[in-house]
Amino acid sequence: MSVKSFNLTIKTILVSAFFLNLAGFAVMSFLAVYLSNILAFTAVQTGTVLSFLLIFSKGLPLVTGALADKYGYKLMMEIGLIIRGGGMGILAFSQSFPVISIGAILIGIGAAFYEPSSRGFFSIATIGNERKKAFTYLNLSLNGGAIVGPLLGGLLLLFNPQYPFLISAVIFFIMYFVQLFIIPPQNQMAMKHISSLEVFTSILKNKRFIIYCSSMVFFWFMYAQLTGSLPLHMYNLSNSESLVTTVITVNALTGLLFMILFRDLFIRVETFKLLKSGIMIMSIALFMISFFPSSYWLLLCVVFFTVGETLVLPSSDIAISEFTNGKFQGAYFGFFELSFAIGATFGSYAGTVLLSHYPNSPLPWLIYLGAGMFGYLLLITVIHLPQQNYSH
Repeated sequence: MSVKSFNLTIKTILVSAFFLNLAGFAVMSFLAVYLSNILAFTAVQTGTVLSFLLIFSKGLPLVTGALADKYGYKLMMEIGLIIRGGGMGILAFSQSFPVISIGAILIGIGAAFYEPSSRGFFSIATIGNERKKAFTYLNLSLNGGAIVGPLLGGLLLLFNPQYPFLISAVIFFIMYFVQLFIIPPQNQMAMKHISSLEVFTSILKNKRFIIYCSSMVFFWFMYAQLTGSLPLHMYNLSNSESLVTTVITVNALTGLLFMILFRDLFIRVETFKLLKSGIMIMSIALFMISFFPSSYWLLLCVVFFTVGETLVLPSSDIAISEFTNGKFQGAYFGFFELSFAIGATFGSYAGTVLLSHYPNSPLPWLIYLGAGMFGYLLLITVIHLPQQNYSH
């Protein structure tokens, strides 16, 4: 499976995905530390800024995805890049809480415009195995950016804490011009007469898709433990802040490795089989952490967890594209973001609370196992429901 078979447009979006994720992680990996330690924001102020990012980036795609279907994915992607770049620029040059909050809101809005539009573009520009291959390479690009981004951000912080934001803003603006001149516009005339109410009604009638999104809430609940329970548990075991970062590092590096090793699976194996297997593996991996109070055992479980995560991430995008029946791709991907918003929010909160109150108990890991199994059962329900065309 080679990237050479893709046309220039798909290659451009793949390259953009790498650099945009690099730019995002160069900032987001250190944003909380930057706000609380360097700008001396209070815990409430820091939490507010981070909440603005989550709310706008994951709440708005339901609307922006529908707009992309109506007015064009290319246009919405470009708007997203400009807005997000502007938000990064504000964070680079301001130290005021109100202005920083506005910058965070703009970053969230920009992400909401770009993400469902880019995935919707993939859905209409590819078919069959090519679509599966495209989403697989998309996740490879995203993983690569997620690995390089924190390294770049950490290096830039050594010189000036504003540099990561400034460089990220420049990357977003460069990608805007790259996409402006390379990606051709789409003809959306057939969609412009369709109301947003008709789009959302069509999605809500798609029972299989709604149950699928519900099942993925539990995936994101488990996924959130990468920045919740797992680092906290590592600190409880080792009393070392330096070892805490190894959780994310091991996950990122092995995630990229497994994505390369598994890339042919996403074409050969049925999508929902991969989703089921991935969620099952993640659930078991989290429960296995309770077996031995060892940091080495924890890292081994993180590797096992990453196997499941790697199976799910590309498959989840492929599944959404199959649900669309060729219509409302942006709205479908935008609606799916709600499952992340709900699952990741509750997962982050649960991880903090459970590990604080039960640091040496198997209870948190049993709860994660139960959540994963519930998501697994919902996926089985989706598989057994009859497929219908809900797009008309």
